[in-house]
Amino acid sequence: MKYIKISFIAIFICVISAFFILTIDNHKEVSELEKRTLQTFPEFSIEKLASEEYYNDLTAAFSDQLEFRDILVKGYYIFQFQRYNGDVVIGENDELYAAYQRVDEDYYEDLRTNAGYANEVAAEVIDAGADFTFLSIPRKDAIETENLPDSYISSEESYLKAVDILDEVLSDDIRFIDAYDVFKANDDVRAYYTTDHHITPRAAFMLYHEVLKACGMPDYPVEEHYDVEKTIINGSFNNQIGQSVKSKPEELSMVPHEETAYERSEDGEKSDLAVFRSRNTYEDSYMEGDHAYTVIDTGRDHLPNIMYVGSSFTNIMEAVTIRDFNLMVSIDYRHNETGTSIAEYVKKHDIDHVIFIPSQSNDAFSKIMMKKHLGR
Repeated sequence: MKYIKISFIAIFICVISAFFILTIDNHKEVSELEKRTLQTFPEFSIEKLASEEYYNDLTAAFSDQLEFRDILVKGYYIFQFQRYNGDVVIGENDELYAAYQRVDEDYYEDLRTNAGYANEVAAEVIDAGADFTFLSIPRKDAIETENLPDSYISSEESYLKAVDILDEVLSDDIRFIDAYDVFKANDDVRAYYTTDHHITPRAAFMLYHEVLKACGMPDYPVEEHYDVEKTIINGSFNNQIGQSVKSKPEELSMVPHEETAYERSEDGEKSDLAVFRSRNTYEDSYMEGDHAYTVIDTGRDHLPNIMYVGSSFTNIMEAVTIRDFNLMVSIDYRHNETGTSIAEYVKKHDIDHVIFIPSQSNDAFSKIMMKKHLGR
């Protein structure tokens, strides 16, 4: 019996050590399974050893970077049936949300720092000949609050406090569009999907109206140029819990009434990827997912050129933009490792308008991702 105990302890230590060794060097920034940004290991320094935030980031990073995480997550949900599933919360009427957001004062100080970086980038962009618009999209739980569980802490209050800081710190040269205000002013329109963190076609079009106004261009109702199709959506939140929630058909895909001729390239190479498709996921319906460096040229030089910078929230905006602009450029610095700055892309493509959307599924103003999407 003694030898069995010793063997068990030895095997346990070996397994734990193996996971530690395999995990500590991981640096995965995005989970394709969970459709969210992952915490990476913070940079070490002696000064940080006294910081509680450092240890919190380290713990979160080890969880997110754990070797074989995707396999373990899938296995977990095969055997677990609960209302609070790791990073997904099931609310009333089977509404799905991200786990509630915890913030502290460091969160707001980090936002001030990143807002300073945004001012620097905006100044570079303006010097390069374009204007700079900051489009902020809150988490779903800050808007779709009706079905939140009783114990859930909405991110609405922390989001509004963050917006107040941006209002204070951002340069007057930056146009600020707050999706929170737009969605609240149109609360009869569904802003987010039931089982996914992305915004719906009609919500995206409301924001696109604001983009058109910021660019000095006329807007129009979505029905004038698009049909909006319903389907049962394969949502990113639902993916995380093994598609255990059975949802009803919702509006997802947009079908243009008329085709706009264009040439598309990805990372400088000609691409045949579609802009619009009738599918059952947001990712497959718009731009065929996230890409590092997209250029779509419609050959209409009399129209302005626009560039989006951000992650998956930009995809639907990119798609509807093509009808109204000469050139549409999209940069996703999660995948773009060229080191080319936003201002350099502005100069290269003679961009007139830059639309910066830093929002993520789990944080509208992520300390890491906001800085990354600024090209810093």
